[in-house]
Amino acid sequence: MKGVVTALLVAAVVLVQAAVVNRLPLPWGVGPDLVVLAVAAVALRTGPAGAAATGFCAGLAVDLLPPADHEAGRYALLYCLAGYLVSRYGWVEGRGRARVYGTAAVAALGTAAGFALLGTVLGDPRVSLAAAAFAVPVSALETVVVGPLVLAPMGRILRAVSPDAYVGAYPDLPAPVRSGGGIGGWRG
Repeated sequence: MKGVVTALLVAAVVLVQAAVVNRLPLPWGVGPDLVVLAVAAVALRTGPAGAAATGFCAGLAVDLLPPADHEAGRYALLYCLAGYLVSRYGWVEGRGRARVYGTAAVAALGTAAGFALLGTVLGDPRVSLAAAAFAVPVSALETVVVGPLVLAPMGRILRAVSPDAYVGAYPDLPAPVRSGGGIGGWRG
């Protein structure tokens, strides 16, 4: 049940990103990244392996859905890494909402910077230092601003489906005491 709900939530966010957000005529040319927020929300409730798998699948969907104007696999790699790192080093249950949004902000900034860096390494002619210096902070700031619209509802739904504590919150406890599950019940 957890895996199905997680997959449906992430798929819905990917579709909203591709169909609505990417088509908005924003004056500064970049928009918020709702998918990294969805991956962060899942990563905060699952183990590293499930979060990485969620990030990879979400990234692959973003890479392949139109208008895909970049190399396939860039977002898959970045969201996979973001999911793993947020799950491994992110928020611990009971420490406050500010830490959740801070973790998502770091993931958004890292994903935007990583996309620009990969574009530079892969020779994308649209990526330059001046463009990246403007687009990376603007995209991260926009993502942080819309963060509560994605993180809060997803957090509530994921908590309702899986009320167990975060898998990585207490890594020194024996395995049977920890909660489990990510996509398909994977443990990190």
